[in-house]
Amino acid sequence: MWFKNCYIYLLSKETELSAESLTEKLESHRFSEVGRQEAERVGWISPLNRNLETLVHSANGCHLVCLRKEQKVIPASMLKERLEDRVQAIENNEGRKVYGKEKSALKDDILSLLKPKALTKSSHTFGYFDFRNQLLVVNAGSNGVADTFVQLLIDSLGTLGAVKLIGEENPSQIMNQWLLDNMPDAWSLTGQYELKDPKDERVAKFKDNEANNSLIHELIEDGYWLQKLGINYQDTFKAVIQSDLLIKSIKYSDELVAENDNIDKSEQYAQFDADFVLMTQTLAGFIAELKRLFKVKVEH
Repeated sequence: MWFKNCYIYLLSKETELSAESLTEKLESHRFSEVGRQEAERVGWISPLNRNLETLVHSANGCHLVCLRKEQKVIPASMLKERLEDRVQAIENNEGRKVYGKEKSALKDDILSLLKPKALTKSSHTFGYFDFRNQLLVVNAGSNGVADTFVQLLIDSLGTLGAVKLIGEENPSQIMNQWLLDNMPDAWSLTGQYELKDPKDERVAKFKDNEANNSLIHELIEDGYWLQKLGINYQDTFKAVIQSDLLIKSIKYSDELVAENDNIDKSEQYAQFDADFVLMTQTLAGFIAELKRLFKVKVEH
């Protein structure tokens, strides 16, 4: 239970829910298998095990939820070949050309025949509410995945008073200043950078480079803006901060992950609980630092 990416949202005080209330609201969108003629379906499942009934897992004041998405897998090459065969048969048998609208209708017809027999693939997206710190944190690999998660929350709750983490100043400017002056206390550089020239959109990328690279300073002096910066946060994890304040590619330190190695494994989900608590506490401290450093507005 270690989030690799963080989409961070600030919650209004009115959003606060008990685990029981949250469970009741999520129930209306509990996951059920994708239908024969559906392309995909999303819904909530237990974050502990998809075969369990409970939709919310709570520990140390944080509530974990999980979205399951099922999609029908129809290879594009198969669809293309079936459509080509249909079009060829019509043109040969009826002596006429098949054009756009008819091709589109044929494609829909082929899809309706293929969907019931298609295999499905599934994916899971986890997120947790931390109402003490007015946070929603979603472990998503892309904007689309995060948007799907948040939209299902809105559909389930009726409303969601949440806004993305946004600073009062340009985050790129603040990160540029870090490199020209000093990093925040107990933070260090990993040597991963991505800079962009706002004039002509040229991009310079550095990965696994030395932390203090003179070329980076030269690029900043030439007007480049940091888009991504690799950081080490208090020796607890390494991550990449993006200019839109998304946190990507989190890698927790071995020492942090090993803190719960002495947990009694005989109690089911004890390790899961301990890791979840440790992760949420670590991220809460980090997000508080982000809010301070990037001058995030708390009121909304």
